[in-house]
Amino acid sequence: MSTKDDFLAKIQKTIDAQQANLEQLKEKARDESSEAIDDIRGAISSLEPKLEQAKAKAMEIADAADDQWDNLKDSMEAGWDKTGNQLEKGWNSLTDSIKKILP
Repeated sequence: MSTKDDFLAKIQKTIDAQQANLEQLKEKARDESSEAIDDIRGAISSLEPKLEQAKAKAMEIADAADDQWDNLKDSMEAGWDKTGNQLEKGWNSLTDSIKKILP
């Protein structure tokens, strides 16, 4: 059984990794050709809302009172699994489409 803190640490790890991916795209956008920049900008604009959704879900979980955690745990974990999977699928889809410009 995971605690709220354990679960939040898992979420933060995913958010941090995706934030790093987003920053990597932004950095690449500074150095690439105009065609590549258009692809990167499209990837960034697609990934940013998913990342914000993940951050909002993390805040929702963090704001849940500890005594509510046991009651909310299953629904929160299911909600995060869905959000985390969407974020991961979004990133994978974007990297597939712009693989030529990512290391």
